[in-house]
Amino acid sequence: MDIKPFLHEHHLLFDYYEACCDKCNKQIHDWAYSCERCKFWLHESCAKQQLPPQISAHPLHSEHNLTLFSLTDYVCAKCSNLSRGHVYCCKNCDFKLEYLCAFSPNAENNKLIIDGHISKKIHHFIFNQSLILFNYRRVGKYDYCCSWCEKHLSGMSYGKLEFFNQVFFHDSCLINMPSIIVKHPFHPSHPLQIQMVFSKYRCNACNYSLKGIQAYCCKKCGFYLHVLCARLQPSLKVELHEHYLSYFQIKSRWRGFRCKICNSNCSDGNKESVCYRCVQCDFNYHFNCLGVLSSTRHKYHRHELMLIDSFIEDDSKEYYCDICEEERKPKHHVYCCKKCKFVAHIECALNKVVDTKLDHGSASGLLVSKEETEQRNAEFPTHLSMQIKYIDHPHVLSYNEATEQNKSLLCKACCQEIFDQHYACEDCEYYLHETCTTLPYEVSHPLHRQHPLKLFTDIGAFPCSQCRDYSDGFSYICYPCDFKLDVKCAAIPIAPNKEGRGQIEMERLSKLCPFNHNHKLEFFNCRANVIKDLKCYACLLPIVGSAYRCRECFYTYAHESCLALVREMQHPFHPLHFLHPQIFLRMWSPFCFACGNSIDMGYSCQKCDFHLHFNCADSLKRALKYKSHVHNLYYFRLRTEMHPRACNKCESSLDSQPFYHCLECGIRLHIKCVPIPHLIKSKCHIHHLILKDHFVEDDSREYYCDICEEERNSNNHVYYCEECYGQFVAHIECVLPTVDKAEPAPEASLIQN
Repeated sequence: MDIKPFLHEHHLLFDYYEACCDKCNKQIHDWAYSCERCKFWLHESCAKQQLPPQISAHPLHSEHNLTLFSLTDYVCAKCSNLSRGHVYCCKNCDFKLEYLCAFSPNAENNKLIIDGHISKKIHHFIFNQSLILFNYRRVGKYDYCCSWCEKHLSGMSYGKLEFFNQVFFHDSCLINMPSIIVKHPFHPSHPLQIQMVFSKYRCNACNYSLKGIQAYCCKKCGFYLHVLCARLQPSLKVELHEHYLSYFQIKSRWRGFRCKICNSNCSDGNKESVCYRCVQCDFNYHFNCLGVLSSTRHKYHRHELMLIDSFIEDDSKEYYCDICEEERKPKHHVYCCKKCKFVAHIECALNKVVDTKLDHGSASGLLVSKEETEQRNAEFPTHLSMQIKYIDHPHVLSYNEATEQNKSLLCKACCQEIFDQHYACEDCEYYLHETCTTLPYEVSHPLHRQHPLKLFTDIGAFPCSQCRDYSDGFSYICYPCDFKLDVKCAAIPIAPNKEGRGQIEMERLSKLCPFNHNHKLEFFNCRANVIKDLKCYACLLPIVGSAYRCRECFYTYAHESCLALVREMQHPFHPLHFLHPQIFLRMWSPFCFACGNSIDMGYSCQKCDFHLHFNCADSLKRALKYKSHVHNLYYFRLRTEMHPRACNKCESSLDSQPFYHCLECGIRLHIKCVPIPHLIKSKCHIHHLILKDHFVEDDSREYYCDICEEERNSNNHVYYCEECYGQFVAHIECVLPTVDKAEPAPEASLIQN
């Protein structure tokens, strides 16, 4: 297809313009394409007329059709460039292709992309959102700025592209963002560390709520800063106030910022406003009220300097103050000479400058600095009386030589058991090995030589990238590379000849998420004494041992054995269509056909509005036809979200016990109330079979019924042969139809439920 009239020799911007379209010669008062260099404009509608509405079997994405849409900002799956405007999207997958790349004639380039290109996303725990990697280029009238350093983006960057929730970072800023700030100018007395804030605290800089997000904290003093508020620096000193003031941008949603002098609101309510703010005193000042006038003169320059809201003198991406010769932020107010492009910080033009560089704590490299350690040892000459203040905990930690007998303690940092010297806060049950109190703030590791790893103390549970153990202790992290090590792996040196083996252990075969095949599952190993209350979304039982999780699908978790069962299936209760695994939004949760309770995750046929929990779908595969009841009975486990139920025979509570359920009558019966015999003789086996509440014959994690040869749930009741040491195991429903005669079990052979 010939689309040359649409193409242009230069990169086209997409933004709101008022101009004349070069194709139809009509006025533009809307979103349009533009080349500022050639003064070329094109209506969005005129551009769309030259592009096909749909592409079938594109070589980069042959599985589904690509449909033409118009988006504000997106990342092209082929070139990884930040793009805007018309895009070809797959409605089933998160796949977007810029119109130029969609019609690229270079087939060889297409092949290389298919073989090697993967759109990279990282989930950044500080901002609690996924950030996508892209190659930055200006796509509208204005450049985007890094949310950390406030300089224009360039090169490879990370960002969240939603129109009302945009955030961007240079690759280098994300790597070097400190986890600990030792002497922040707003709180120099104690270090500030990134931690999750659960209570209703507010940021000391902007007064906005911090509940449920990560922030820089000093728990001892109750001092908190948003991560992006930590970049604020006190820079202006005026006679009206005793402290240095910080240049502060007020978001349109923030209210209550009143000027200390005139008592009027510093925000105009409709767009971002600026003022100067004293964080210590919680005072705000208008520019005019401080004497920051619209024009001033300086001894270094002969012309009058005018106050403007921003100034960009060229495309170099590097902007400096002509008085102090330090780098300046391009979107901050400056004093500027419009005759000769002389630019200066407000503080420099007013002859008030202060050095406010942040100390990120990299000098000492220790959470407890060398000076603090020496001072502490001087004050406490013996270990028996030693106490320390630790950055991660608000209370004093006391030194202990050993643990009490028969008491098991886990170190908060490395999640390993404590046997000897340690520090403890008994009230909070917070314990640290003595060696874990002086962990390095930053390490270089042979399994990740690209970037240093920084210490974080509170990111929640995570799988270690080396050993795959699931831990909620301290972690060493490189976020741009999504690489995390627990303390034990970061601290143990790896011999050069064993680095290759370490890489192999990291590269456990990944699996695709059953809910979305574009997502990859993370393998991890869950230790019983480290993580509690982590449940499998398929069987609802606690996870211990090997498992997988999907970070994209609301952090779903599954046993390795259960994952094989969660796949597209044809169910006997719904033979018309296949059932597909699906996650349901909480605002619309359908009800399970089998148990009648609402479903968050399960099997679904959207055409017929037929839905089943995963474990309910498994229960309905095998029916028990028993003489005690006219209809089929099905084996169930009571789900935790179900209302308390009682057995219809003995009227006692089912609690968490398995039971048999009749879908037609709605009755529920304990296993013993059906009744299911404890000892039985089947035609399928030479020995008597004993009823057991669960049975795991080996650690293969694949368990089968020896009669129907179908896979079975190792946590459900089964009949097994004790004389064969469990070499014969079968479903209850498979054994009972083959019974010669039910025999009462001897007292010694009774297996209690």
